[in-house]
Amino acid sequence: MKPDWLDPQEYPFESKYLTLPCGKMHYIDEGEGPVIVMVHGTPAWSFIYRNLIKLLRTRYRCVAMDMIGFGLSDKPDDFSYKPRAHAANFEALMNHLQLKNITLVVHDFGAPVGLAYALDHPENVRSIVMLNTWTWSLSKHNTFSKASKYLVGPLGKFLHSKLNVSTDALVNELLGDASNLPESIRQHYIKALGQPEQKVKSLACARELVGVSKWYEELWQKRKSIQDIPTLILWGERDKLVKIEALQKWKRFFHECYVIHFEESGHFLQEENADELANYVSNFIKEEQKRNEPAYQL
Repeated sequence: MKPDWLDPQEYPFESKYLTLPCGKMHYIDEGEGPVIVMVHGTPAWSFIYRNLIKLLRTRYRCVAMDMIGFGLSDKPDDFSYKPRAHAANFEALMNHLQLKNITLVVHDFGAPVGLAYALDHPENVRSIVMLNTWTWSLSKHNTFSKASKYLVGPLGKFLHSKLNVSTDALVNELLGDASNLPESIRQHYIKALGQPEQKVKSLACARELVGVSKWYEELWQKRKSIQDIPTLILWGERDKLVKIEALQKWKRFFHECYVIHFEESGHFLQEENADELANYVSNFIKEEQKRNEPAYQL
């Protein structure tokens, strides 16, 4: 049963669940056609992709999960909430659905999770779409380090469990550039993290942004397996969290890379520019399909 705070007009999708050892993981699987798999970041969930899915599901099969601890997925006490564990859950979903030739869409913390799969199974990933993200160690990144330590430190846990401050503050900060976003939409992000005591657990993801440098480095060392995959990068230049230097690193990394700049947008392009994103993604997939079609033989 869906929670009473969820607006079915905003999120008009059939809920599906994959039972994992750690609990039930929620996902949606909408439409038919070439497969687009979307991986959210923190503190978001599949809700962030709702407008893209509404637009794309008439021509594509759109799959988006909620990581354990987020959205409509279970929030177990004994789950590690580390990126490696989320990546394993994502791979379990991909194996369950037996998806091939996908376009992988990743954003924020979703890139390490989604690209971990791509690095191990590049034959299943036809193309990649990236939105304001990274996949390398953040141990020396001051912005992430300060935010991460605050969210999981004693003060952050107290505020979170007693006053419900830190999640609201984080969501509102990240959505700050989307000035026209209704409060009801903001609440979908805040309430999807569960009760205050559950939110403290899922915010372990924030700590792990800088706490698993070894795993990030392991991913980065395997990067050559995806360097030749055609990639579209959609980048909000007013992002307060993921800076423009990350974009420059991605541009140097991929051998075939197309970049679209959104000068007036921030971290959550899906909320600010859904129509444009859907068009860019659709056109990108169509162009890649044309390039891969066998030449007509006379």
